[in-house]
Amino acid sequence: MVKQKDYGQKSFKILILFLFLLSSLIFLIEKSSTGFSKEEENPMEDRIEKLKTFREKRNQFFKEDPHSPLKEEDRKRFKGLNYYPIDLKYAFVGIIEKYPTEPKPLYVTLPTNKGMGRKYVKYGRFKFKWEGKEYILQIYRPLGGGELFLPFRDKTSEKETYPHGRYLYIEPMPQGKVLIDFNRAYNPFCEYNDKFICPFAPEENWLPIEIQAGEKRYHR
Repeated sequence: MVKQKDYGQKSFKILILFLFLLSSLIFLIEKSSTGFSKEEENPMEDRIEKLKTFREKRNQFFKEDPHSPLKEEDRKRFKGLNYYPIDLKYAFVGIIEKYPTEPKPLYVTLPTNKGMGRKYVKYGRFKFKWEGKEYILQIYRPLGGGELFLPFRDKTSEKETYPHGRYLYIEPMPQGKVLIDFNRAYNPFCEYNDKFICPFAPEENWLPIEIQAGEKRYHR
């Protein structure tokens, strides 16, 4: 009887171990297919539709909103912003490596279209890989706090996109990750109206590659 009891306990332990290994295998299969588990948000899900909606709303803002950067005569003939085709290979998920703030933060002064510099805190950096090579973008924060700021310039600048670079949104995700999608790259307001003061991307955020995504130059 003792031997039968021991055998039953061993069989039960083996069954538990098997179920654990099976559940782990299912988890890995689910995650490998999308890069994300069921508990994690897949930022690429319905991404194209979300980007289309974003562009529609931005066009509406430029055309109808009283805070539109367009001059009145430009608003009357505005037919929409110019974009590259949506391409999800330009969307990157990662983390922001924050810089220490003690004993004091790191500071940088960004150039602007008005000649005067604008001071920011260097908040952190974001790494991403493109065609096998790693690139780094510096992220800034206004003095006194506020939304993070990510200007960049690339090889399309002065040819197809705004000469002094564009801006990027930083989309927060679970577990401290962020999504940076170049399909949402947008022009500074001074591209549309020179009354605005716009910080430009400093040399440390000049990418030696072409980012053929996001907003192009505005044609009046």
